[in-house]
Amino acid sequence: MRALSTQKVFVQYRDSMKPYDPVLGRKYTITHSDITAELFVFVADDYAIDQVTSMHDDVKISWEQNENQLFLIGSFLIDGPDIDGDPAVRNRIFYTEMPTALKAMRQADRFIFEQYPNIDNTPVLIRFLSENPTYNKTYNFGPIGN
Repeated sequence: MRALSTQKVFVQYRDSMKPYDPVLGRKYTITHSDITAELFVFVADDYAIDQVTSMHDDVKISWEQNENQLFLIGSFLIDGPDIDGDPAVRNRIFYTEMPTALKAMRQADRFIFEQYPNIDNTPVLIRFLSENPTYNKTYNFGPIGN
C-alpha cells in the first residue's frame, strides 16, 4: 500500500451534502487517475455515476445503521460483462489499495470526522462483486479511523 499524499486528494460535495452534516445519508464515490495518482471523492445523496469510467475503478461507500451500530458499507466491481481486466489482478490490486482509498475518503470528508470523533470507530465492510465465487467476498477493513 502506498502512502497517501493529501495534496492529491480532492473532494466535491454535491446535492444537499455539507461538510458537517448529516452523517447518515452520505454516499461516497471514490475514483482516481492512474496518470496523476490523484484521488477524487464525491460526497452526495447518491453515488456520482457521472464520474464512473469504463474501467469501473470506482469504490462506492455509504453510511448504514443497524440498530445502534454504524457501518460504512461499500462495493467494488471485480468483473462483469462490461469490465476489462483480469479478475485476479483487479482483486489483488484493489484489495491492496483499498486502505489508501479509505484514507482518501476520510481525508476528503475530514470535517464530519472532526464534528463527530466517535465515528472513527465505524467498521468498514467492502463487498468485492464478482461472478466468480473466489473473488465475490466481503472484506472487513476495520475501523475507518485506523
